[in-house]
Amino acid sequence: MIDSRRTPAKLSLSSIPMEAIQIRRGRPADARDFAELALFTGMELLPALFGSESNFKRTMIGSFPHRRNVFSHTHSQFIEVDGRTAGMAQALTRAQIRAGQLRTMMLMARYLKLAFLSQIPHLGRSSRIMVQIENGDSYLAHIATYPEFRSRGLGTRLMQAVEQEARAAGSERIVLDVETDNTRAIELYERLDFKIEARSPALRIGRRHFEFYKMAKEMR
Repeated sequence: MIDSRRTPAKLSLSSIPMEAIQIRRGRPADARDFAELALFTGMELLPALFGSESNFKRTMIGSFPHRRNVFSHTHSQFIEVDGRTAGMAQALTRAQIRAGQLRTMMLMARYLKLAFLSQIPHLGRSSRIMVQIENGDSYLAHIATYPEFRSRGLGTRLMQAVEQEARAAGSERIVLDVETDNTRAIELYERLDFKIEARSPALRIGRRHFEFYKMAKEMR
C-alpha cells in the first residue's frame, strides 16, 4: 500500500543535494517511525484491522525490533534527507512471509492482548485476500513518506531501492495491493509500470468494506 495523503510540494528533488539523501536498512530504533509511516498507507483500513489506531501502532512498535516476523526491521528500507527520516518501504518475498507467519501471530497476540481474539478473524481474512503472492514474487507491503517530504521524488527513489533488493533476492515480479478508490496511488504505480491484474473480493469489517486491486510489475 502507498501513502494516500496529498500535500503540496515544497521542494523538488533536484534542489536537494544528492549527498543529503541516504537510503539505508531499517534498524530496531526506527520502530516509531515505521508505525507512523505504515499508518499513512491505510488510515482507515489498518485501525479497522487492528481494532484501533493505538492497537496498530503498539503492535508495529513492539514487533518491528524483532527478527523473523513480517513486520521486522529486517524487511524495511528508510530514506533520510540531511539525517532526518523522510520515508520508508517494506517488502518481503514469499519465503520470508511464510517463515515469519508463526512469529508474527505470537507477537500480535502479545501486543494486542485481549483485542487479539476479536481482531484475528479480520486479520486472517485480510491476509487471505491481500497477501496472495507466487514463487518469484516480492510483496510491497508499505511505502510512505512524511508530509513535509512528499512530492519530491523520494517515493520513486524508495521504489528503486525495493526493486534492486527484489532482484538481488531473485524475484521476478513485485506485487502489491491498493484500495480501488486510491486513484492517486494507482496512477503512480501505473507510471512505475505496475499493471492491474485482478480485483480482490471485498474485505468486510463491521459495517465497512474495503476493496483492492492486485497490481504487479515484471522485473527486467
